Amino acid sequence: MVDADTYKPGVGDLVDGRYELKDSLGKGGMAQVWRAREVSAGREVAVKFLRHDSEALYCLDPYERDAELAVRNARFRREASLLGTLDHPGITELHGSGSHRGVPYIAMRLVTGVSLRTFLDEHSPLPLATAVAVAVQVAGALACAHTLPVVHRDLKPANIMVDEEGCAVLIDFGIAKPLHADATRYTAHGSTLGTRGYLAPEQLLEREPTTRTDVYCFGCILYELLTGRPPFPLGAESGLTDKHLNEVPLPPSAYAAGIPEPLDDLVLRMLVKKPEQRPAVDEVLAVLAPYAPAVGDPEPRPRTHPDPTAPLRRPQDRIRPRPVALTPPVASAPADEWLDARVVEKLCVQAESEIASGEPGDATDRLSGLTERVREEWGERRSLVRRVWQGAADGFRLSGNFGAAARLYQAVDNDLMHGEGPAERADRALIRLCLAECQLTFGELEAAIAAVDAAGHIAAGLPPVLAARVETVRQAVDAQLTARLAEPRGREA
Repeated sequence: MVDADTYKPGVGDLVDGRYELKDSLGKGGMAQVWRAREVSAGREVAVKFLRHDSEALYCLDPYERDAELAVRNARFRREASLLGTLDHPGITELHGSGSHRGVPYIAMRLVTGVSLRTFLDEHSPLPLATAVAVAVQVAGALACAHTLPVVHRDLKPANIMVDEEGCAVLIDFGIAKPLHADATRYTAHGSTLGTRGYLAPEQLLEREPTTRTDVYCFGCILYELLTGRPPFPLGAESGLTDKHLNEVPLPPSAYAAGIPEPLDDLVLRMLVKKPEQRPAVDEVLAVLAPYAPAVGDPEPRPRTHPDPTAPLRRPQDRIRPRPVALTPPVASAPADEWLDARVVEKLCVQAESEIASGEPGDATDRLSGLTERVREEWGERRSLVRRVWQGAADGFRLSGNFGAAARLYQAVDNDLMHGEGPAERADRALIRLCLAECQLTFGELEAAIAAVDAAGHIAAGLPPVLAARVETVRQAVDAQLTARLAEPRGREA
């Protein structure tokens, strides 16, 4: 019987009775990818196999080889699970997964086009509109991943495809990691994952990754999109590791004319050494958006093929339009009618009851679909608007969607909290503690520590009843923080 150690995929093989292999698209140290036809649907797909025959495995003794294969199998299963969760046109969607003759496989959307590495080699320097078009699309896909939250950990031009329609697609989630306190460790201390030249300082130091780790790697890519060169030379004798750990790069405008000052500043902030000082990817996207091509804009010169500006200039030409929203809005009234405050208030009461029970349900889901609408119709100073946003945020947090919850809590804190009385100070402290709980899942421990400390100071100056409310939540978040700080600080897979 053929097993995983001897089976090698070949043209014409019918994988799991579903995918007929057509031709090999290439292989790396851990996996190989084939173009295949899904028999039942008649469409072309990419089938990725875990390699059991790589040179690195043959160098190990039998015990080490078995241990390494167990790690690779676990990562492979996790990649399939993550792709099944992520829903964004800039991320390859999962069609199926399983095992064929003992070899794990993942079937996913086939992306035809060129890697961003090839695209940059052929077309640099890029027009500003083209560079920003790629960056905006990548940032959107990354924001989707960070919402879960998942950190990619291997962002580089070779892991971004520009398809025939000009869409930028994030590929290879093989070493991606969900940022949960109970995430399984698949890598021993002393093993650095990622690609030289695009590693964040904390990766080089084998520290726990956060979503801001991806922001640093993305900053290296954005630098290259804007200037045609990485922030630090990639040569073997360039002292690359030391530069990423200690040296501040020159602004992109030092190498390319016409880069707006906000983009110069954005890139440098993405490349700061301390993760907590980098912007979140949502802020990156917000800064990039005004410089991206708009619907109806002319094609930039010089022309490129593929043209990454096309999906933004001509979105109606997309052959495979897909929904981008992670949580479809569910309104309690038709979009062409004004909202009834009494209906919304009743919905808030129902949602708050669900949240108090620890089980968000239909009412909480409906609140999440009303956040933008109530703000647009009623403004930012109406207390019911804040109640909707906070209820939706609480629902996301309890259901594990910490990225969406964090964005809503941040908006409540920044825009919807008004007044400086004792009740308002207590409410603000509670919102920031809920945000800190979300930040813990991202590995942003410094921000969580600051929020817990600040809440303690605020509680000390509040009337006893309000102070008790804040202290109860503060102690719960502090216990989670203590548990995270007690975890081993070696790198995790």
